Amino acid sequence: MQKVTLLCVGPIRTKWIAEGCAHFSGRLGHAIRMEVVEVPASRQTDPLKQQAEESVRLLEAIDKREGDIWVLDERGKAMTSPAFASSLGALSDAGRTAIFVLGGAYGLTDAVRKRTNRLLKLSDMTFPHELCRLIFLEQLYRATEINKGSGYHHA
Repeated sequence: MQKVTLLCVGPIRTKWIAEGCAHFSGRLGHAIRMEVVEVPASRQTDPLKQQAEESVRLLEAIDKREGDIWVLDERGKAMTSPAFASSLGALSDAGRTAIFVLGGAYGLTDAVRKRTNRLLKLSDMTFPHELCRLIFLEQLYRATEINKGSGYHHA
């Protein structure tokens, strides 16, 4: 069973997003070993200081783990759901852990981007970071279902 870690900033405060994340996390429980690590959100009021502080916390969490690091970032490369499933399947076949990093409201510093094996863009559009977590978890679930051939994904 593949292990996947999601490193993210702060807890989800929006009820319906939290419910959606719990829904997909629960569905993933049968396909992968999922670890969600929430680093504390910064209390800085300056966006650059907030981004820097949260990025340091994420880098510290990365340093405690081994695996292929995927940073979810608007500057990344977009992938189709089947391509993402294929990449995830290849990691699983190689026995590798996938570590996904999702920044806070003001994103990530270049120091985090430089630590990545892959820079992945979820969309050309901008979403709140809480919603990005939900979208990511749905896509992770979709990838596992594509790899199982379940029919959840309609090509």
